[in-house]
This record gives sequence, structure tokens and C-alpha cells, in this order.
Amino acid sequence: MKIEFLTDRGYEGSVSVEAGPFKKWLKINHPEVEVVSPQNATIFDLHDYSYIMPLVNLANDMTLQNYLSLVIQYLETYRSSRLEGDTDQVQISAFYQDGSITKEFNFKGSTDALKSSMKKFDLNKFMEAP
Repeated sequence: MKIEFLTDRGYEGSVSVEAGPFKKWLKINHPEVEVVSPQNATIFDLHDYSYIMPLVNLANDMTLQNYLSLVIQYLETYRSSRLEGDTDQVQISAFYQDGSITKEFNFKGSTDALKSSMKKFDLNKFMEAP
């Protein structure tokens, strides 16, 4: 599996601060995952309880479900040290391009909402042509 971190136009061409810890976590827990990140990109950090995952380009369509599962595992690891009652906000943007067809997945909500959405997520329906 290959994950490519990209700079985000919405944050003036920067990479999310979460890119570094997520890449390190992947290297330790899932060394089989290849992670590519832009060289010399600036980093943005909002200094709040948000987990803004880096914008990613996925190598193939089947990677999306695997990527989302990895993100959930990562978030569960970091959420385990939070105080009871603390809330979190997760933002994910991922896309897959095959020729002229581009599919984009965007999510903003809590980790629990992401886990709930994953149970209902149908990759085949998502990949259908518009």
C-alpha cells in the first residue's frame, strides 16, 4: 500500500502537522505501508483539539478503505491519552485518480462519527461513475 502526502491549497501549500506523527506511527506499526511526503513543505498547526490529517493521494481505489482503517487506528492510539469528556474533531481528505476520473473522499467530524461512517461505507458504490 502506498500513501502520498500532498500540500494543501486550503492551507497555503502547507502539510498538516499531523503528517509527521502519522508517518512515524505508520513506520512503527505498519512498516509495509510506503509513505511519500513532499520535501521542504511548510507545516500548519491549529493548536486545538483537531486532528487534521494530511491531504493524500492514494495509489489505487482499494487503498481508501485501508487508509481510513489506518487513520482510525492512529486516532484511537492518540485519543486513549485524552481526558474523559474531551472532544475531538477529525478532518480527512483523500483522492484517487484513474485517467480522467477523480474520486475524492472528505470527512469532518469526531473519531466516533468516522468509525460509524466506516461501518456504512460502500467502496463499490463510492467508486461508481457519476
